[in-house]
Amino acid sequence: MQLSLPIQSQNDETLANFYGGNNLLLLNSLRQNFTELKQPFFYIWGAQGCGKSHLLRALTNHYFAENRTALYVPLDKSAYFSPAVLDNLEQNELVCLDNLQCVLGDSEWELALFDLFNRIKERGNCLLVLSADQSPNAIQVNLPDLATRLRWGEIYQLYALDEQQKITALQQNARERGIELPDETANFLLKRLDRDMHTLFNTLTQLDNASLQAQRKLTIPFVKEILKL
Repeated sequence: MQLSLPIQSQNDETLANFYGGNNLLLLNSLRQNFTELKQPFFYIWGAQGCGKSHLLRALTNHYFAENRTALYVPLDKSAYFSPAVLDNLEQNELVCLDNLQCVLGDSEWELALFDLFNRIKERGNCLLVLSADQSPNAIQVNLPDLATRLRWGEIYQLYALDEQQKITALQQNARERGIELPDETANFLLKRLDRDMHTLFNTLTQLDNASLQAQRKLTIPFVKEILKL
């Protein structure tokens, strides 16, 4: 089941190109629930740009690749749909709700989330992964019973990569595309662009397309030319 949402589908995020870095404990715990569901609830939090959306989309794509039922819901796009989008989601094997903070404080959304938790617990075969920008102890929730449920499962802070880890992640992603990203070019990108991984990966996609079309390597002069830097 894949919900039609008013956003562009993200098909290139995978667990293989999610650089685990400082988050290996989280990844290992998630993987333990892929074949036998022991913990149905995961709450992942961290600052913008640390990779939460990448991870949730990668999890969804992993289930799709195995022909399993999964759903990714970007709650930062909730202006385009109603809380009814959560109805019957417990019938999926995986549900990923991204940017939870965008709907908290809305009584209808909070009640719908509360009901979804209860249905998933009762059904017993759905993995629910939530992301937010704050821990469940710090985030503002009006419905006390929902606040309790946000703490039901495993809670992880997703840590941002340091500069060297970002370079490694970019080079790993480039190799998967069949291109080489030299150290000096990767360092140049980090110094000249926003350092969140979403921006960096999108830029790499742009450079990959340009490199393929021009049949040129990713040198600093070529990158400057393409990105107008």
